[in-house]
Amino acid sequence: MFLFSSLFPRESSFLYIFNLVTVLIISMFMIEMTHPAPVRAEAVLNNQLAGISTETTGNVLKIRIKGSMEPVYTAYELFGPDRIVVDIANSSIVEPSKLKLPAGIPVTLKVTSITDTTPPRQRFEFVVTKKPFSFKVKRVNDDIVLTLDTSTPTPARVAVTGKSTAATVVAATGKNTGSKTPTDRLGSLIEQKQSIENQLPQASSLAPPTTRTAGIAQAHNNTNKKSLQDSFSFGGYNKKRISVDFYKIDLHNVFRLLGKVSHKNFVVDDSVTGSLTLSLNNVPWDFALDIILNLKDLQKEERFNTIVILPKNQQFNWPARAEDNLSFQEDKNISTRQAIIIQRQQNIPPAVVEAKVLIQQGHDFEKNEDYGNALEKYQAAFEKWPKNERLANKIAAIYLVRFRQNAKALFYAKKALKLNPDDGKAALNAAIALANMQQNDAAQQYFDQSVSVKKPSREALQSYAAFSEQRNRFAAALKLLARVDAQYGEDLDSMIAEARILDKQGKRESATAKYKTILLSGYHVPPDLRKYIQGRIALSQSM
Repeated sequence: MFLFSSLFPRESSFLYIFNLVTVLIISMFMIEMTHPAPVRAEAVLNNQLAGISTETTGNVLKIRIKGSMEPVYTAYELFGPDRIVVDIANSSIVEPSKLKLPAGIPVTLKVTSITDTTPPRQRFEFVVTKKPFSFKVKRVNDDIVLTLDTSTPTPARVAVTGKSTAATVVAATGKNTGSKTPTDRLGSLIEQKQSIENQLPQASSLAPPTTRTAGIAQAHNNTNKKSLQDSFSFGGYNKKRISVDFYKIDLHNVFRLLGKVSHKNFVVDDSVTGSLTLSLNNVPWDFALDIILNLKDLQKEERFNTIVILPKNQQFNWPARAEDNLSFQEDKNISTRQAIIIQRQQNIPPAVVEAKVLIQQGHDFEKNEDYGNALEKYQAAFEKWPKNERLANKIAAIYLVRFRQNAKALFYAKKALKLNPDDGKAALNAAIALANMQQNDAAQQYFDQSVSVKKPSREALQSYAAFSEQRNRFAAALKLLARVDAQYGEDLDSMIAEARILDKQGKRESATAKYKTILLSGYHVPPDLRKYIQGRIALSQSM
């Protein structure tokens, strides 16, 4: 300032400085305009989903979601209703009207935009109306292809009347076959017993994994030990099973999905990054979690229904509580109960342990549709564990459904009922076996037993209704169908049966009204049945 004061008069010094600063600012602005700073480009991936197509070959349905670039997606199975969910990240829909499935296939589609996640995604929910089914999802270039297979090896239908298979298939469509071909509803209901997975007893025991492995090592040779280690149940994995297909999915979204499936709180450390490609079918979710942790060098800390995910080289400290500093006085009652539980775990008979190994081996054979070897393992297990009524009923169901050996099915169903007289499933298996052997009076007693439990199954009520219809006890059959509707709601089988019975009773108007209800119900009606119903309604209107 002294320099400026000495070189210029005081009046002009301020003006000079102002002009100088102005020139500098303008120069900087011109430089910025001439050489602008590089603008960082945000790479926003946008997979344009242009449409959907289907291809049917026999019982195999292929659904193709057409994209514009290599997709990043997750595929998994959910239940209630049974559906396959495909989430496609960083995607948008070109034209919603092109994302519709054609009529006449056993799948419906719901598409939802999920915007509250990072990255946003489009969710495709394929609700499968035909069971049982298997599926797989894979990427084909820029598309995602869902392959749905509803074919399972099924035995020829077993008619109570002993008529031919061809005749019973026609009758199952709901056509009025006249006096020569009685309606075989039992045969079609037996097909529904293909899914008998829930009758297999759980192979897990009360003991923790380390205790179980130690106890088993004392009772079995090296071969059996390897079988135990390969078993989910004996490995400590007994949570809900899931099927997932992750393709380059962000890890945080993977843990969000596991949180929804497990109903646990997941907290993921910010240092956990990266993506994952993984395909697993029918595995416990905790097994899938451990695989992911091992692949990504992560660890978990679990407490209070909360799982914390963090790198293995980090440590997590749970929040301290004031109560931790309080004195603790042992509850003798709790300690006694825990001691009893531990004692029970340690006193599992060796024969039961061996039976559980055989059950797991039988289950593996059954998954591969090797029912002969599966049955051999289950029967060997029952010899070692004769007080397991669920296992006895499992054997009965396989004899009835897979091999149509009614006498054997009845034998094991009676064993199950002797162990547990309230076993409605065993009573139903006995009833169907007796009906197939034309022992109708005895079959009716077991049918009565199968629907006398607190909440009889839909299958028991419908089977009994079909049996009653076979014996021309139409009023009793309608009462049973009314119980089905009251407890479970109407389905296609019960509506067809009711319309057919009304026809047999000569109540044409009521039957016609019921047939109309079937067409308007929204259920997938097979083409041949739809054609018959339309003809039946037209005939009624012309009379």
